[in-house]
Amino acid sequence: MARYSVSRLGGRGVITDRGLVLGELVDLVVDELSGKAISLVVEEAKGAAGSLTKKLKRDREGYVLIPYSTVKYIREMIVVDERLLKLYIATKGE
Repeated sequence: MARYSVSRLGGRGVITDRGLVLGELVDLVVDELSGKAISLVVEEAKGAAGSLTKKLKRDREGYVLIPYSTVKYIREMIVVDERLLKLYIATKGE
């Protein structure tokens, strides 16, 4: 897997593989011991994909936490597997 500097990822759009806009990357939650990414911290896009993002956990500032395990790829935008995201919501959402 490619390595990216977190500072280079900030501000990138986050969308599903079906084209739903989720928002913009603000930060990344990383496990201190393993160094592996755990969650994307996303500022929710106004009115876009609200049915998905409303069911996800949020941090103290109200940003949406999207499991990193749902990320398909990172290029100009961060693309999340919508099917995996819905599965995560059904099993572990709020």
